[in-house]
Amino acid sequence: MSDLAARFAQLASEYHSRKRAATALVRRWEWYTWPGLDLRPLHFERELLKAGRRLDARPPVDRDVLRIGFDAEGRAAVTERYSGFLHGRLHYETFLRHDGDVVEAAHFDTDGPIYLHEYRFVDGSMRSADMVARRGSGREAYEYTDGRISRVEIEHDGRARSVLTAEHDDRGLVRVVEVMGRRSEVRYERPPAGFDLVAACRTIEDALLTLIPDAVARLAVDGPAACVALSYTRSNALCFDVAAATEDERGALAAIDVHAAWSPEDFDASTYVDIDDAGSVQLVRQELALLDADDLAAAAGSEVGRRLLCAAAARLNLRDWSDTLPIADDFVVYPVDLELVDLERNLADCLPPDRLTRLRKRGLL
Repeated sequence: MSDLAARFAQLASEYHSRKRAATALVRRWEWYTWPGLDLRPLHFERELLKAGRRLDARPPVDRDVLRIGFDAEGRAAVTERYSGFLHGRLHYETFLRHDGDVVEAAHFDTDGPIYLHEYRFVDGSMRSADMVARRGSGREAYEYTDGRISRVEIEHDGRARSVLTAEHDDRGLVRVVEVMGRRSEVRYERPPAGFDLVAACRTIEDALLTLIPDAVARLAVDGPAACVALSYTRSNALCFDVAAATEDERGALAAIDVHAAWSPEDFDASTYVDIDDAGSVQLVRQELALLDADDLAAAAGSEVGRRLLCAAAARLNLRDWSDTLPIADDFVVYPVDLELVDLERNLADCLPPDRLTRLRKRGLL
């Protein structure tokens, strides 16, 4: 590792030479969706990602995309990542050296080197990956059973040593489990035969009709509640808090900024909703994350999660809340992300049109 660290320290001065050498080997260029390709076993599966898809042409400049240059043997020699956020500008570059059973990957951004990886192969299978980066180093060792990856030992700076085990059957990968100390976590599990994502989401939605009022009942609200917000960071994660505000509280917030009246981060009363036992929620989270990982699906998993929360909120807006907490006129339940990006769409999806009209007349929309 010390030799790799020393070579990483020299990378800044080698950018141009590495780029020239790698680019000279390229025989064809192809466009790929994010996150492109990676040689490391289980790299995508354990992070709930999908390898990039080859594209026939470059997509619009507002989409992240990778251009990969392959050598005469069909191996990636150069990877260029163009940022949609930066209107299609080149943002990252990776240059690969293939030297027998050793592959070296040097990754750069506009500020210089980000990491240097060294992969070692035996009989065509990667056996180790040594990694040095700006903020630390690490190593992974790979074991195989019957020609398929079965174990990954992981050592990274700043985290405890962990082991991934991969189970396979005749259909392919079944599950990936990570063990770190006494903690064990399923990182991926293949859905059982006949798994229906739509039906599983409906089961979770039904469970929320009990879980959310139970959480609201724990809130200390100083007066009749004007609203209850289901506050999420990422809708595909199906993890959220409930927050409530009184009419006076919302009025004070609206006087500052009308959007603040809808911001659960500014409400005084909030609590977490534990939905981990609501049906097959862990599997649903996984499948929504994988939908989002498919760049061509345009955040399909997040949209499914958003609609699930809106459907639950719509049903909760029809509920009699008198046994849970006192409510104000035009009381509403709605889901919203922390940045309020989804606010208007969510309100339209979970509130009746007449209630939306009343809120607009009151200057709250």
